[in-house]
Amino acid sequence: MHGGKNYHDSIQITPEVEAEIEQLSVLAPVHNPVNLEGIRAIRAILGDQVPQVAVFDTAFHAQMPDRAAIYPIPYELSEQGIRRYGFHGTSHRYCAGRTAELLERPLSELRIVNCHLGNGGSLAAIRDGRSVSTTMGFTPLDGLMMGTRAGSIDPSILIHLIRQEGYTADKLDYMLNQASGLLGVSGVSNDMRQIDKAIAEGNPRAQLALDIYMHDLKAFIGAMVAVLGGMDALVFTAGVGENAPNVRAGACEAFGYMGLKLDLEKNAARPRDEVISTADSTVKVLVIHTQEDWAIARDCWHVLND
Repeated sequence: MHGGKNYHDSIQITPEVEAEIEQLSVLAPVHNPVNLEGIRAIRAILGDQVPQVAVFDTAFHAQMPDRAAIYPIPYELSEQGIRRYGFHGTSHRYCAGRTAELLERPLSELRIVNCHLGNGGSLAAIRDGRSVSTTMGFTPLDGLMMGTRAGSIDPSILIHLIRQEGYTADKLDYMLNQASGLLGVSGVSNDMRQIDKAIAEGNPRAQLALDIYMHDLKAFIGAMVAVLGGMDALVFTAGVGENAPNVRAGACEAFGYMGLKLDLEKNAARPRDEVISTADSTVKVLVIHTQEDWAIARDCWHVLND
């Protein structure tokens, strides 16, 4: 899950790497300790002669410029490791490479906004094949409204809840990560399919949840475009990105001013690894089936054979 700011690529696991993964568990307490258990279990069963490779979800974002990674808080805190790390890096990297393949253009020429929209969601601005900005931050909680996560909110809300309502750290953690987002607003579900069903039945809170989701998505795509200075490709991936034509259409509609034109028939036809914009669209819109497992397997092969 977490490689901190030092791991920019996948790497063969050594005692030093294992120790670093353990130290970073404080930043990913749900994931890194379990990953360590797996590493140690495999070693106990198969021995040291079988190599293991660490593929970090943060690695693709690790070379983001400081202007994108450092928070505007006392600088000493950034020196203690409080900075934007970003996540879904394996998916963002895979989709960027697949976009270049599908468009038959060098990755180095493309300005890509990749939208990984699942129960968790993040955007990445990709230039020259590298992440230059992303929406998730110090943790996966930041950025987009998600299935059960709040995404970006005014931090003073949390201070207010602590002071006026007696919220504890654990209660805030649960609220922000498990009881917010689509679920928290709609009161129905964290699943976009159930949200759509509730909207069809006339549920106003489900409609509000979708409206907030779309507002966030369009706003963050716009922010990524501004960082890149334009957009050559807009990519949708993961559960919602690959299977919700209404979400794709709503997002794309906001960027018609750029000359982006969505082919509505292609968008509605359950596309997979396809361009769904019109031939004369100035921005190529793609739906890509993210294959993080394949990207991980490929990384393992390169680490052990290059």
